[in-house]
Amino acid sequence: MIMEKITLYMDKFISLISNTWLIGALFKAGRKTYAEALYEFSYLICWSILPFALGTLTLYVTTDSGSEQKDLYEYGISTFKNGELLVFTISMLAPILYLINYDPNENRPFPHKLPISTVVTLIVVTSAALFALMKAHAVKENELVFTISVILTLIALIFRYLALVYHRLRTPPVNEMDLRSSEVSFVNQYRTHIENQKSNSEQTNFTTEFEKHLGNQQ
Repeated sequence: MIMEKITLYMDKFISLISNTWLIGALFKAGRKTYAEALYEFSYLICWSILPFALGTLTLYVTTDSGSEQKDLYEYGISTFKNGELLVFTISMLAPILYLINYDPNENRPFPHKLPISTVVTLIVVTSAALFALMKAHAVKENELVFTISVILTLIALIFRYLALVYHRLRTPPVNEMDLRSSEVSFVNQYRTHIENQKSNSEQTNFTTEFEKHLGNQQ
């Protein structure tokens, strides 16, 4: 009895906080949804940071430091200190806008579509503007812009993972029967078509034979 009351109160609490701005729908997701999103997010991050990792390794191997000791950390920072993180941020956020506006008939609307699209658009515009200013050599405080780019990148990564969770949350689960439904439907339609043709053929043969029979009697 006590457990039932606790479960009831928990359901009411989750239902209440699920309407929280921006992150409320997270409380509706299960462990499987989080795990699948984390797996895809990890795979995405590994490939996304590959250019920075290879750039760091290349600089470390090819640079002749002379008497100075090589610093791998400094080489890594140099690969994204000139605005590369701003481009990386835009590349992380651009697919989110597609997921938000992609609403197939069988899926539910994207959770918190308006606040997420607003924040993502602001970050994209800010990143693009800062990158343009850096390339035009109009920035006087490069260290400040670099710090801002790091913060924007972290926010972009959070929103990308959030979008992956929400996209899975609104997508109905797919089982084997759903995957084979189109195949089964095609087979059934083809079978009906063949049966109709066979029935029409048999009817035509019967009519022809009957007319021949009447002609012979005459």
